[in-house]
Amino acid sequence: MKTPRELFGYLPVAGAAFCGRRDCTPSGANPQSRIKDRHGNARSAHRSTEVRKLIGDLARPLCLAMLLSFGVGGASAQETAQTIYFGGDILTMKGDAPAYVEALAVKDGKILFTGSKDQALAMADGATRVVDLGGKTLLPSFIDAHSHYINSLLVANQAKVYAPPSGPGSDVPSIIAEIKRFAAERNIPKGEMIMAYGYDDSVMPDGRLLNRDDLDAAFPDNPVRVDHVSMHGAVMNSLALAKYGITAETKTPPGGVIVRKPGTEEPWGLIMETAFLPVMEKAEPMTAQQEIEWSRAGQMLYAEAGITTVHEGASHLPQFETMRRASEAGANIIDVVAYPFITDVDKVLAEFPVSEWGSYHNRFKVGGVKITLDGSPQGRTAFFSTPYLQGGPAGEQDWYGEPTFPQDLANKMVKKVHDLDVPLIIHTNGDAAIDAFLEAYKFAREGDDGRPWNVTTIHTQFLRKDQIPAFVENGIRPSFYTLHTFYFADTHIANRGEAQGSYISPMRDAIDAGLRPTNHTDFVVAPLDQMMMLWSAVNRVSRAGREVGPDQHVSAFEGLKAMTEWAAEQYGEEGSKGTLEAGKLADLVILDANPLKVDPMAIRDIRVVETIKEGSTIFPVPEGGFAAPKAPSNAAATYAWSIEACDIAAVNTAANRSWALTALGGSAVESTVTPTMLFSRGQLSVFGGVNQISGSYALVDSAVVMGDLVSTKKVGPPELMDLEGRFIKTLAGVNGFTVAGEKLTLLTDGKDVAEFQSTE
Repeated sequence: MKTPRELFGYLPVAGAAFCGRRDCTPSGANPQSRIKDRHGNARSAHRSTEVRKLIGDLARPLCLAMLLSFGVGGASAQETAQTIYFGGDILTMKGDAPAYVEALAVKDGKILFTGSKDQALAMADGATRVVDLGGKTLLPSFIDAHSHYINSLLVANQAKVYAPPSGPGSDVPSIIAEIKRFAAERNIPKGEMIMAYGYDDSVMPDGRLLNRDDLDAAFPDNPVRVDHVSMHGAVMNSLALAKYGITAETKTPPGGVIVRKPGTEEPWGLIMETAFLPVMEKAEPMTAQQEIEWSRAGQMLYAEAGITTVHEGASHLPQFETMRRASEAGANIIDVVAYPFITDVDKVLAEFPVSEWGSYHNRFKVGGVKITLDGSPQGRTAFFSTPYLQGGPAGEQDWYGEPTFPQDLANKMVKKVHDLDVPLIIHTNGDAAIDAFLEAYKFAREGDDGRPWNVTTIHTQFLRKDQIPAFVENGIRPSFYTLHTFYFADTHIANRGEAQGSYISPMRDAIDAGLRPTNHTDFVVAPLDQMMMLWSAVNRVSRAGREVGPDQHVSAFEGLKAMTEWAAEQYGEEGSKGTLEAGKLADLVILDANPLKVDPMAIRDIRVVETIKEGSTIFPVPEGGFAAPKAPSNAAATYAWSIEACDIAAVNTAANRSWALTALGGSAVESTVTPTMLFSRGQLSVFGGVNQISGSYALVDSAVVMGDLVSTKKVGPPELMDLEGRFIKTLAGVNGFTVAGEKLTLLTDGKDVAEFQSTE
């Protein structure tokens, strides 16, 4: 009998599939000598029946020998699996088309093997856990591309009252019933605050909205606060209103809303925007132990949704410190990636050196820096190149929205992140904000060596088709927000017109152009529901039932890519996450149905059965629970910070009002000429007493970012020149502000440095 070498002039090499499969062509073989059989497998065209029989006889022991010597799918023969999964659809998410394997084996938190069931079971011993999926679907766990994780610590202890399909809040009775159920389940005692989140007044039937009287009747002995779905407001009962000092005498501030009981001045319903800021500022402090407990509770919300890597999308130093303390205590059951907001980056760098960024420490890492360039399209604060059809949020005519930062400041901020050589995530909703980002990106990269830079635009909702080539050319990743096609499409179309409103989150065009976009929930602004998010990308159907941009549909497989492999690339973790491959982390999710095989409209009905982090089940909570975290060394300490809301940066309570200086450096100003200041549309105008001073600025949450100040060169009385000089020097160092009614206070690192009174 002739040997294979004599027949073909080569021997099979280690790892080659010498079993008649389509990948067994030897190096250097002529590909044109191959044909395909009826199953699509490539076969050599010239081989006779006798030769093929000889190959089969020889190949079987050769293949077996190679499997034993070199392993399959990354495993060696000596390795024993701790867990083996089979009996369902195991979707690897690898490649450009759906690919399945029969079985998957796990060892030491990593994927040991993917391949045939028989080969996987050969890796079992008496201690191996063998899991029959029973027809369910296993795939890589979901990676959260953008949310506000830090908020989960708080809302994990609140009732969820989102409207259907993501919650039970379909009307006032259902909201009350859910809060009652939650309070009973938690055994909340009389006198203790009860909180809920996700209230959506826009979908209440017949315009019957939740009000104070509803909450008073249902909860006479507890203060109750039901936060609006936007996180920009709340409905409260009488006890909660009293707690926050809101009465009939409370005036509605500019840019705020206090719904009054008909015929009275009594606050009765929703309190929103600037009127809600004092409520946000009175956050309940957490104890050191609560930080640990609430971190784990918040992470369980993500685990229930099949997520094992979570995004904290705009943190300040106090929140970073909370995340670090919880991590050091061993509280994390999932990976947490946090991004300091640009206004806080220097403070964060002082405590978290940039050399430590990008690497996990106890499942926590600093991922890069966050910049926000505009607000929200539904709130009419996103920045566009054409005016809103409905005008501005306060009735402004010819309203385009406003950038959070003027272009010169945006340029410097993006350049700062570039020079730190860390990833950038940048909030851009309106098309003009995307234009501003592209200009800042070009400014930042001017003269560099073309090194790779990981940049992701967050939301990217109103990306124009003509802007896509710039994303492709520069390797910029858009992260889309397709949930808006369900929750806000009708509002967007009313605000922006049919063509632009229907083109939101153009994932189809982005993928066709060669981009690998991600998709996100922006939790808690939208519900943490990955199947609903996938459904919205695939179907693009609004709450009212209209199809929104049918030319932007994606397949369920592409939608899953945006939640797995491409999301791993966003974090630079494609080597360890996002697909089922030997050597990667065993971060897995089991679903009760395959999103690729159900009717597209049924995708949102799929449920997460189990979530697995590095080989260990984290949802449902395992029978023995999780390893107990360390007790805090500073058990008596308490910590407080305000909840994050993605678009709260649009609420600039000091803007568009004229302010007169009343105190400087802690001393009252007594002068014949009073310095004044006006913040308006990114430009600062100051009369110092003698000179006019101007420059750019941004007011973001409670932070102030100042650009360079330019002054006229007039000379005046010495006492006025001295006051003006001290005033301008103080302005240059300001980085925070507060507004209380008609009083504005400027802060430097939290210290009161100047006070003003409104002149309007």
